[in-house]
Amino acid sequence: MAMTLAIALAVEVLLIAMLAVSLRRRGRFVSRYPEFRRFYDYGLIAFAILTASKALFLLLDLRDYGSLELSPKQSSLLNSVGNSLLLLGLLMILVGWFRLLNVITERYEVVPVVEFEREENGEPLKPGLYLCNLSNCCTVLARLLRGRAGLIVSRNPPDVVRERLGIEKTPILWLTTIEDKNAVSPTRLEFLLQTLVNFMRKTEDPKVIFLDGVEYLMLENGFASVFKFLTTLKDYASLHNTVIVVPLTEEGMDERNLKLLQREFERLKGQA
Repeated sequence: MAMTLAIALAVEVLLIAMLAVSLRRRGRFVSRYPEFRRFYDYGLIAFAILTASKALFLLLDLRDYGSLELSPKQSSLLNSVGNSLLLLGLLMILVGWFRLLNVITERYEVVPVVEFEREENGEPLKPGLYLCNLSNCCTVLARLLRGRAGLIVSRNPPDVVRERLGIEKTPILWLTTIEDKNAVSPTRLEFLLQTLVNFMRKTEDPKVIFLDGVEYLMLENGFASVFKFLTTLKDYASLHNTVIVVPLTEEGMDERNLKLLQREFERLKGQA
């Protein structure tokens, strides 16, 4: 009996510790993975409920050990409430799990769509990643969308981008830390990379990706991580018939970093 009580006490202490650590780390987790905020919160609620449930069962263990006097009515009530809380905690875990699956499997399913027919006099452009420092890269993008399935990653909300470019079907990912069905956190470079690579792999037909906000990515992740991210995208673009356009504001950039970018990636010409 003493061993059973000791185990029950250890489980309760462990649950309390896990709840405390999870509460402490919530802000850091949500700031880095905002799209998983609800999943995390469901987990916190589940831990809190399970901790309370275990505390009630611990009272019953103390009764069995002879350290606490409870009437049959009180014992029955504690047992009923404890089981109800246990069921509710497990339900919260299931809700959080399904929320996680929904975000991962459905939210970022990007389907290639050719929205505009190709112009017969359109200039060919070999697959790869191009820097664009023109005054209006969106004009170039509008031409590149002719005959190509497009994907746009932008610092602006999708509705703004669609109105500006006159597009309806082309998928748009919003580079932001707020929670939105089309949002991608700037701190999740690996996730963004996998999303773009999956898009490129879906078809070998011509595609174009407009990757806006690279300066924002550098601010959040550092230049080295973003440079590796871009070079990996370049390689995949060459393999999967994709043109990637990266608008870049050169003013204010570190000269060494700028030269490294210019040496690795071609500049997009105005007639592309």
